[in-house]
Amino acid sequence: MKMNKAEARILLDRAKRDPVFFVTKVLGGDPWEKQEEILKAVRDHRRVAVRACHGVGKTRVAAWVALWFLYCHKNSNFITTAPTWHQVENLLWREIAAAHASSKYPLGGKVLQTQIELGKQWFALGLSTDKPERFQGFHAEHILLIVDEASGVAQRIFEAAEGFLTSPGARLLLIGNPTQLSGEFYNAFRSPLYHKIHISAFDSPNLKAGKIIRPYLVTPEWVEEKRLKWGEDSPLWYSRVLGEFPEQGDDTLIPLAWIEAAQQRWQMTPRGEPVELGVDVARYGTDTTVIILRQGSKAEVIAQLRGQDTMEVTGAVINALRETGAKVAKVDVIGLGAGVADRLKEQRYPVQEMNAGEAAQDKERFVNKRAEWYWALRERFQVGDIAIPPDDELASQLASLKYKFDSRGRIQVESKEDMRKRGLPSPDKADALMLAFAPTQSLTLKAAPRIIGRNSIAGIAW
Repeated sequence: MKMNKAEARILLDRAKRDPVFFVTKVLGGDPWEKQEEILKAVRDHRRVAVRACHGVGKTRVAAWVALWFLYCHKNSNFITTAPTWHQVENLLWREIAAAHASSKYPLGGKVLQTQIELGKQWFALGLSTDKPERFQGFHAEHILLIVDEASGVAQRIFEAAEGFLTSPGARLLLIGNPTQLSGEFYNAFRSPLYHKIHISAFDSPNLKAGKIIRPYLVTPEWVEEKRLKWGEDSPLWYSRVLGEFPEQGDDTLIPLAWIEAAQQRWQMTPRGEPVELGVDVARYGTDTTVIILRQGSKAEVIAQLRGQDTMEVTGAVINALRETGAKVAKVDVIGLGAGVADRLKEQRYPVQEMNAGEAAQDKERFVNKRAEWYWALRERFQVGDIAIPPDDELASQLASLKYKFDSRGRIQVESKEDMRKRGLPSPDKADALMLAFAPTQSLTLKAAPRIIGRNSIAGIAW
């Protein structure tokens, strides 16, 4: 749509006062109530923090905020970041590029993968969080910092970026799924410096109407599915459905924040050594047999089976060994897993029997091997030495695990049976992950006995 300079100036003057007008009339967007609230909040407040559930358009509204700020304030800058470069490049900046390209009016500027250039002092950048010094040295009358998935961004980044807020026209938008019970994002909702916005799945138009009004937003079916799968006491229910910080006690084995950080690392983590399988064999009912591949610090669910007998499960493990080149399959031998391990040994495949109920290596510290193996897994999450796929079921099972101390002060991790008593499903994926990263013993494969045919000369003679 063409217009002269005077018309463009009138349009942008109006848009500067009204960011919702800019989104609807210039970008051609269709914001819903909470997205409009966020747009107006950034206009009116220096610091805005938005905690939101999944599927309510938070990344899209962050893109709209960014373009409104850049094009309605001459010689302005906006800087975006997120916990990983993948999130910067493929989430927020993809939304920014899409909104820029679909604008009703030509916005102008040179648009690159994570950069927009309008002039020497008029630009936008996407920055990764591995080097805090990159966030220093930006100065402009109008400057905006957007931190997407802010719960996972380290405090040192916020400290480095404090210089952004020295100018009178500076703005800071923190937006994301609430997962971590510490850090700038968590503290923002307890600080008078921030204007705070909360979005639950139950605020969305689809949930309010009880039917699909906006297909791209969270649906009633999705919420009900997660209620049945996770339960209303799950940390994932609090974070991803209610948009609340999860209520996690001191007895939580692996905090949700560590789990989500491991998920964020997964795309960027290379495969390495050792290459091993963790196999949790289903015992009965709704349990599933799960095979997880470990390649160095990277894990992947490669099979989830329900209703198969031991021979079928054995075949699936053999196929996984062949396909992945894994050096060993570590099989839970409590219950039906013993039959799977026996059949694998009989066929001379590399198998390690894993009995979580046996005495721990460190008997003074752990009740059994289950506790010892899970504690080692917890420590990997704590130091960032594990990357897991973005699998909600796996995340829910890990986040639901609890531990306690027995009368001798030893660590004991909640059993599958105890989790069922709490109304939770069997943590089959979590257990397979634990087995995949458990210590590996040196294997000595016995040669199969040589069979002499009954009708051969040797068989007849001897």
